[in-house]
Amino acid sequence: MSTATIEKKAVRRAVYHVRPCDGADGMKWELHKFRTTQHEHFHSQKDAVAAAHLECGDRPSHIVMHALDGHTYREYDVN
Repeated sequence: MSTATIEKKAVRRAVYHVRPCDGADGMKWELHKFRTTQHEHFHSQKDAVAAAHLECGDRPSHIVMHALDGHTYREYDVN
């Protein structure tokens, strides 16, 4: 494997989507880790974003926030 390929893999960011959903018990926001089956549900968007930051830890990550209509309205890098 070439050095460029190894470096590219080393900087690959985890991507988290915070999006509205129809969850049970009033859970209206979902945190989804892109390219996985990991989903968590929250009562508020603020709680879902806070959980995304905790999930990121010290790893380089990217958070994508979706509006109630599903469109992306904010994206930012963490770390």
